[in-house]
Amino acid sequence: MNVTPRAMPPRVVILTPYFRPIVGGVESNAERLTRYFSSIGFRVTVLTKRLTRDLPDVEPFDGGRVVRIGPRGPRSPGAKWWMLPAVTSWLVKHRDDYDVVSSIDCRGVGLGALAARFVTRHPVIAQPQTTGVLAPDGTQGAVGSALKMALGSLYGQADAIACIARTIEREALSRHIPRDRVHYLPNAIDMTRFRPPTTAERAAARSSFSVADDVIACVFVGRLSREKGVMDLMDAWRLLGAGAPPPLDSARLAGCRARLIVAGPDMEGHAWDVGAEARAFVARHGLQESVQFVGQIDDVPALLHAADIVVQPSHFEALGLSAVEALACGVPVVACAVGGLVDFVVDDVNGRTCRPHRPDELAACLRSLIAEPGRRARLAGAARSSVERQYDEQVVFSRFAALVRWLAGGRSQ
Repeated sequence: MNVTPRAMPPRVVILTPYFRPIVGGVESNAERLTRYFSSIGFRVTVLTKRLTRDLPDVEPFDGGRVVRIGPRGPRSPGAKWWMLPAVTSWLVKHRDDYDVVSSIDCRGVGLGALAARFVTRHPVIAQPQTTGVLAPDGTQGAVGSALKMALGSLYGQADAIACIARTIEREALSRHIPRDRVHYLPNAIDMTRFRPPTTAERAAARSSFSVADDVIACVFVGRLSREKGVMDLMDAWRLLGAGAPPPLDSARLAGCRARLIVAGPDMEGHAWDVGAEARAFVARHGLQESVQFVGQIDDVPALLHAADIVVQPSHFEALGLSAVEALACGVPVVACAVGGLVDFVVDDVNGRTCRPHRPDELAACLRSLIAEPGRRARLAGAARSSVERQYDEQVVFSRFAALVRWLAGGRSQ
């Protein structure tokens, strides 16, 4: 890409359905991208949904600002659609205040940006955060697939498609979107923050989570939601304790051999919430001594520094940033071979993989790493190098910034 010189740095709207205080993979990516753009001199406005009355409609944020619009209300499946008119209206009204719109999780809100473009002529970057946005995946039935196909055609009209996973990149190309509008820009992480711990850091981390030296710490990080495979993980842990062949002594598993630490918030009010169900499962099967729920935590690197294994048993996952963070910290990952996870979790190289919805296979993968310290060490040794370059935010965000400059300056011929 050649960039037309500009007298002023680009002015960017980061359009995201949700932002702080909601924290998740999408929100984290939007937040860190905002910070990076601000740090290199871009003028950034985060445009997001109103949540509660105690949050101001406009407030400063790391050199930029956050603007909250649309009807107030909590996160919900339909909320991103209800704010569509407000998105279009704001972008049209403030068209003299920005040059480019980057729609993070373009479902719903991205249509508002594309509608506003008819008036503003400002370029739009669409960044799908799930698979199936640009092309149906065949699970929606005839009517659902037709609707997905129509919506995908609209999203595909964006000036650039930022693909967070190779699966999404393939979807974009399958819709015959020109190659020069399709960009592989995965969600990325701060590699200086997520790194292997020193001996002292690891000892301190394990102490803070009460993990003894002879305990294998298995960690899950994510919202307690059904599609994250939380209940599959509970059942797999039960199978480990029940001695599914080859058996692990359940007393040793419960008392001093392995512990499962579950970190993440309940999805209160959401149909997929399984927080209460998971805790009830643990109590019903007598797993309290080996399963610990710690809720949402702010210092994720500290938890990963305490871990021996990280588990991500998602049913579907566009990328799986928690797994990237774990590998960057030198921790092998047990994951379901779905979506973007297959881009970087390689079976018996830096982790173990299994099919989704299969607690028995998940238990077997966990068992292989719990019971075989040599294999666990070998996979841990390959972990960081497998993601260090591809998912470094300094590398990825600099490419994203170049794309913004290109679009803001006008595509050179």
